[in-house]
Amino acid sequence: MMNKNVNNGFDFDQDKNKHEMFPQKEITISVNQRSGKKCKTNIYGWGEEYDLPKICSHFKKTYKCSGAVVENKDYGSVIELTGDNKKNVYEFLINEGICCKENIITKGI
Repeated sequence: MMNKNVNNGFDFDQDKNKHEMFPQKEITISVNQRSGKKCKTNIYGWGEEYDLPKICSHFKKTYKCSGAVVENKDYGSVIELTGDNKKNVYEFLINEGICCKENIITKGI
C-alpha cells in the first residue's frame, strides 16, 4: 500500500500568518442619514500610501454614486460617498487586500 500525502503540499500554518499580509490599521466605514431616505457613507482611517482620488473614482464608477475626498481635522483624509455603500466598500477592502475583516469597523445604519 502506498503512503499518499494527504495535505497535497498545503501549508496549514499559512492561515495562522494571514494577518501579516495586511497592514494592521483600522479603516472605519460610517453610514449617516442626511434627510429622509438619503444616506452618506464615510470611509476614514486610510494610510498615506493609498491614492484616495483614484479609489474614490473607482467607487463612483462601480457603485454609480457621487463622492469626494475631503480633509477632516480629526480623521485626516475621508472618502464621502452618497448612498448606503457600506457592504460594497467592505467587500472592496477585503477583496483588494487593503484590510482584513478584523480591522474594518462599521458604524451607522
